[in-house]
Amino acid sequence: MTDITVVGAGGEYMESVVVVAWHKKKGESVKAGELVVTVETAKAATEIEAPVSGILSDIRAQIGEEVAIGTVLGTLSEDGADTAAPAVSAAQTAPPAAPPAAVPAEAYVAAAGGERINASPLARRVAASRGIDLAGLVASSPSGRIKLRDVDAVVAVPAERPVAGTTASASVSAGVSLTRRGSGEGTPFVFLHGFGADSFSWQPLLATLGVEVPAVLVDLPGHGRSPAMDGAGSLEGLAFAVARALAGAGIEQCHLVGHSLGGAVAIALAEAGRLAPLSLTLIAPAGLGPDIDGDFISGFCRATRAESLKPWLLRLFADPTIVTPGYVQAALNGRGDALRQAQAALAGRIFPDGTQAVEMRCALRRVAVPQKIIWGEGDRIIPMRHALGTGPQAGIHLLPNVGHMPHVEAAATVARLVLQNARSAG
Repeated sequence: MTDITVVGAGGEYMESVVVVAWHKKKGESVKAGELVVTVETAKAATEIEAPVSGILSDIRAQIGEEVAIGTVLGTLSEDGADTAAPAVSAAQTAPPAAPPAAVPAEAYVAAAGGERINASPLARRVAASRGIDLAGLVASSPSGRIKLRDVDAVVAVPAERPVAGTTASASVSAGVSLTRRGSGEGTPFVFLHGFGADSFSWQPLLATLGVEVPAVLVDLPGHGRSPAMDGAGSLEGLAFAVARALAGAGIEQCHLVGHSLGGAVAIALAEAGRLAPLSLTLIAPAGLGPDIDGDFISGFCRATRAESLKPWLLRLFADPTIVTPGYVQAALNGRGDALRQAQAALAGRIFPDGTQAVEMRCALRRVAVPQKIIWGEGDRIIPMRHALGTGPQAGIHLLPNVGHMPHVEAAATVARLVLQNARSAG
């Protein structure tokens, strides 16, 4: 048996390829040097020839499938012993339904800095067809390459319409933007982002969780697609607005996941009894101590240009390579003057003088559901020692070499802990 594989060529960086076409059917004879399969790399199509003569005894990578470099695409049997009665599936023999869609030039270049975006061919093609700007995506893979799963985790613009071919849709409930995602049944996971962020910040974690996990992504008032709202300028006001929005969307039970400010809102929601959370996962939550990086809060709120915003975004991560020009530009595009001013006003009430004015430790102890607290040991915004004063009911997970955004820097670990916590709720 001889494997048919693809390796990097011509010095081009590749992590994966997409199978474009099989030129032989399973069970057909192949001569050495004859074209067998065509794959698409980040730059061009690559034709792979048979290394030996024989029978195409197995096709392992189907048309349209994205596979890692070095993966066995198929096998050749020199004697054909394994192909006496081959069962050829339609997926193995049918040509592609349509030629690959042309990817606009803007999909290849980040919005700022002119850097070429590191993305797989399939991710580029799907993103272009859905109107998704690759410059704003954060890769879930350690290599930093955007893959199809990263694109699948995004709701395309315009967000008010369901995206063809996906299970994501966005709506507004009681003035709060809610995005539903996932094809799975059962109790949804409700995600509450941190200060100055939006529902898009969960994209790396959602890509890791997979589309089968039912999720509801909340844009807090004054963030993302949710405008500032009267009465939502305090922690209690934020919690009430979110509770009303979830109730209006028919969500009574959920697994709550909150990051930073969203963590404090999640505690307030769970403690107030306005909905029935089955589990509570907090990621670097606010409200568990007085300390916070006040310079970050004020600097972030002041920033109106990419050059002034980037230094503050760098404080969020242990790995500075995450903060690419495209990432900075996407963050800047997501906060116009109205939202920036609303966030500054909110910060003045919740984080006055660079101090956390909200105190949620006692409230957390009154929440009788499975709890996990996840914190990056390298967090420069809120110190991880705040987790130690939460009481014995919460499982604490401290992640090395991770900053204030564990769901971005350690998405796989956070996904495992979120699901583990949900399973413990029975």
